[in-house]
Amino acid sequence: MSTTPSNPVHVGVDSPLARALLLLAAVLLPAGPALALSTDRNQPLDIKAQYQRLTQGRATGSDTNFGTLTGNVRVEQGSLKAQGDEAKLYDTAKGGGAGGDNQVRRIVLTGKPARLEQRMDGDGGLMKATAATIEFNTDTGVADLNGDVVVVQEGRSEFRGAQMTYNTNTGAMEGGSSAPGSEVHLRFLPKTAPPAAGTP
Repeated sequence: MSTTPSNPVHVGVDSPLARALLLLAAVLLPAGPALALSTDRNQPLDIKAQYQRLTQGRATGSDTNFGTLTGNVRVEQGSLKAQGDEAKLYDTAKGGGAGGDNQVRRIVLTGKPARLEQRMDGDGGLMKATAATIEFNTDTGVADLNGDVVVVQEGRSEFRGAQMTYNTNTGAMEGGSSAPGSEVHLRFLPKTAPPAAGTP
């Protein structure tokens, strides 16, 4: 028997309820809040690809691009996994470039689509997301997803929209766009009733 609701909820971004509903998508869940796996932030950050190009650093606004990876790019930190076609690595302007420590502070991952997933604390459910671009800040643990964003919390809820901010430390999500005609689409999956006694 399918647990998909017959009438999904459509909420316009300009609606005063939109922001509140986006936050509720992460917390109004059948078994309680879905929190990102708390041990992920203490794990090493691994980045793999078919090809890498490291440079002496080129300032771009407030930070410095010191490397580009292409071809089946994979980013892993504990249960947090991301995948795309290309990743640009950035350091803060003070630390990057010649003489800097070249510590990755920001990763901009692009793909068709780029993918992100993370295991949740508690029931161990999986959060999966796809977008055209995923920008991950390693200092704050915040990932900005842009372009045809789809987020699915396994057995709990779904989100579709143009933009989403996801906190990999807490599991909190916020998204939407003020562009005319845009909307977000939330779908909350009903709690599956336990089988009746004696049912195989």
